[in-house]
Amino acid sequence: MKKRTFYHGTDKHGLQEIKKQGYLLHKRTILDDNGKPLFKPSPCTYLAVDIEEAKQYGNIILEVKYNPYKNPEMNNYQKNAWQIRVYEPIYKYKII
Repeated sequence: MKKRTFYHGTDKHGLQEIKKQGYLLHKRTILDDNGKPLFKPSPCTYLAVDIEEAKQYGNIILEVKYNPYKNPEMNNYQKNAWQIRVYEPIYKYKII
């Protein structure tokens, strides 16, 4: 299978962080009501199948070519899903 087009929505601050680290891979942390992490953060990136969905997460949209079949253990891709969670760094993207 070949690469598919996905989208990632972010804001100005998020884009600065992506450029600073050199790749797309976030450390997500969910906090409790007291501001403490509920569990150890897991690095992952959410990619939307539809550009309109990605826009819900920020006004800066990154277009990503990604093959979810190459390393299936590194993502949670499901056919017809509205998003995919990727657990590996994405080095190539285009700001659209």
